[in-house]
Amino acid sequence: MNFNGNYDIIGFSQDLGLTVEEVSILYAELINEINSALLELNFLINKRDLVKIQKIIHNIKGVSGNYRISDIYRETTKISDALKNTNYITLEKDLNFLFNVSNMAITEIKSFFEKNSISI
Repeated sequence: MNFNGNYDIIGFSQDLGLTVEEVSILYAELINEINSALLELNFLINKRDLVKIQKIIHNIKGVSGNYRISDIYRETTKISDALKNTNYITLEKDLNFLFNVSNMAITEIKSFFEKNSISI
């Protein structure tokens, strides 16, 4: 494995048989998808639409797992489990923490590509 920061982007690209430049397109799409989901979650917190929140969390969990973004995956798993068990006590706090973790992950991923002179 060839880690640079918290995420093995080079290993991920090698596993897919793609160059880092090619995989940057996938990460750009991932970042857009996560940002869109976070915006929607922020809106849904106030509405307390737990069904839609659970669907969005499920989607983020899936893509973060596929891209090996373990910190987002871990947080979405925690939220998903709490929602399944109808444990809503810390939902808003957990979602806010997910927002922070996701923003840090996005910053680090963008930084990786910038260091490699690839814009996403």
